[in-house]
Amino acid sequence: MSSKNYELRPLQWDTDYFGVSSARVNLSGIVDERGQEDIIEFCKDYDFVTISNLDNIKENNHWIGNRTNAFLADMNIQFIKIFEDKPNYQDEKTYVVNSLSRNEQIVDIAKKSFNYSRFFNDPRLPQKQADNIYLHWTECAFGQENKYFVISERDGNVAGYILFSFNEDSSVIELIAVDEKYQGQKVGKSLIHTMESFVIDRRIKKIKVGTQVNNILAAQFYSAIGFKYVSYGSMYHLWRR
Repeated sequence: MSSKNYELRPLQWDTDYFGVSSARVNLSGIVDERGQEDIIEFCKDYDFVTISNLDNIKENNHWIGNRTNAFLADMNIQFIKIFEDKPNYQDEKTYVVNSLSRNEQIVDIAKKSFNYSRFFNDPRLPQKQADNIYLHWTECAFGQENKYFVISERDGNVAGYILFSFNEDSSVIELIAVDEKYQGQKVGKSLIHTMESFVIDRRIKKIKVGTQVNNILAAQFYSAIGFKYVSYGSMYHLWRR
């Protein structure tokens, strides 16, 4: 269900993973009273709802606080990089592949990475599932034709990876991680530039990525490598009473 200023949708992946019926509400404009009623009624059918207030619209923050028991779980920053020409960059040890078979070195990096998440901030979520959500996210991408991995190798080992997909005229970074042993060795830069070359060959000229507002190192990295800040949004968690 959707309207001009909001979108309502069930989340089957989250429902299966967390073991609670889950949904998401995306707010893209000021929601009037009738829309608020529709959203509140929709949320009653689910145990756990994520409400994403894009652009942190103050009017929406106000009615969410007054009319629901939702709490602020995170602030999300969005970045975009738009490029015209293929980057003059090549790293023979970094490459892109889709339908990737399970790779235990990637799994091991996923286990040790990702210190920031709105899921970590919610005590009502099952702790084990919350702690391992990005590991599970990575594992679910193996073997999927529409999921792409950028893999960078050093010394015969996987040093880091990007998981990304395509959405209309953009490519979207879902996850990026570098093994702690190889941090500071420009692995992240190699991953990004290799992805750029790959997507521009497919006539895609935009890369989008989001991160948590308190993940300062990630925000600094994206800015340093040419991404531009475009927006930030408030992320609420709403639980059935």
